[in-house]
Amino acid sequence: MHQPEHTPRTLFVDDESINQQIGAEILLALGTEADTADNGLQALRLIRTRHYAIVFTDVEMPVMDGATLTHILRSDSRYGELPIIACTAISSPEEEEALLQKGFTAVLRKPFDVQAMQTALNRHATLSGEAPAPSPEPRPRVEAGHVIREELEHLPGFSVRQGLDRVMGNLPLYVSLLFDFRRELAEADDEIRQARLRDDMPSIRSSVHKLKGISGNVGATDLYAQLVDLEQCLQGDSAENVDNLLDTLYGYVTTAASVLAAAEQAIAAYPEASLSIPAAGEALDVHKLQPALCECLLLVRQYNTAAREAFESVRRFLGGQCGAEANEIQHAIDTFDFEKAENGLLHLAQLLDLELREPNGLS
Repeated sequence: MHQPEHTPRTLFVDDESINQQIGAEILLALGTEADTADNGLQALRLIRTRHYAIVFTDVEMPVMDGATLTHILRSDSRYGELPIIACTAISSPEEEEALLQKGFTAVLRKPFDVQAMQTALNRHATLSGEAPAPSPEPRPRVEAGHVIREELEHLPGFSVRQGLDRVMGNLPLYVSLLFDFRRELAEADDEIRQARLRDDMPSIRSSVHKLKGISGNVGATDLYAQLVDLEQCLQGDSAENVDNLLDTLYGYVTTAASVLAAAEQAIAAYPEASLSIPAAGEALDVHKLQPALCECLLLVRQYNTAAREAFESVRRFLGGQCGAEANEIQHAIDTFDFEKAENGLLHLAQLLDLELREPNGLS
C-alpha cells in the first residue's frame, strides 16, 4: 500500500510523548502522513532527507529548541519558504509576535485545537497544487464497555470529551495517554519541589509551562486552570503569591493523580480487548493475510504512520484469531511504538506459521 503522491507529509516536533502522540493523531486524521521528532536536532535531520509540506514544532525543547531549529532552516535558502508552525502554551499577543519575529510562519497555542491545525494546513502547507484535505468527521468512538466509559466520563477535574476530541475520538489512545499523564504528574511534581528547594525559578517556570501544555491536551481542566494562574504569577515578583499557588498546585496534582490511579485500577479489571476495535467476523484468510502482514511490517520498519491502515487489513484477514496479540500490535501502532509493533508482527507470523516475504527485500 502506497500513499498517493499528493498526500502531504507533515512533521510534528515535541519532546513530550503525550503532546507528540496527540499532535500526530490529529495530523493523521486530517489526511496527512505524519512523522514525529523529539527535538529540533532530530527534526533537522529528517527535514534534510525528506520533503515536508509543513512543520509543527514545540518551542521549548532539550538538545535543540524550536527557535534554533527555525533559525537554522531560515538561514538555508532551500527552507526559506518552509511553513514552520510554533506550537506553544504562550499566553500573550506579545509572546506570539516575538515568535513570529524569530521566523515562525504562525503560532498555534496549546492545548491543541483540531480546527486550528486544519486551518494551518489549509493556509500554509505546500500541497503541490492539490486541494487541502477536507475537515474530517471525528472517528466513531470505540466501544469500551459501559463501566469503562463511565469511569472516563466522570473523572473529577477532567473534560474527557475535550481530550477525546483532540485525539479524534480514538479511545484506546486516549486511555493510554491518560495513564502516561499520571506518570508525568509524578515526575513534574518532583521536579517542581526540587527546584523550589533550590530557589530555582527558571526551572519552576519551565516545569509549570510544560505541565500546563500537557494538562490542557489531555483535558485536565481543573489542573490546567491552576497552572495558567501560576504561570502568570511567576512572571511577577510576588514570592508570597507564588508560594501559595505552588502549595495549591501540589493539591491539584495529587488529586489528579489519585483520580487517574482509581480509573486505571477500575479499567484494569476488564480485558484489554474491550478497548479494541472488534475484528470482522470473517474466517482466517491465509492467502490474503500473508501479503497484508508483509506490507504492514514494511511500513512499521519505515516508521510510516500508514501502518495503521495496513494493520486494519491484517485484522480483517485474521478473522478474529489471535485477538490478544492483535490488540497489542494495534496499541503499539496507535502509540507510535514501532519497535514493539515490529516484534508483535513477527511473533504473530510465527504463531500462524507464516513466512514473511517482503516486497522491498526486508528480512
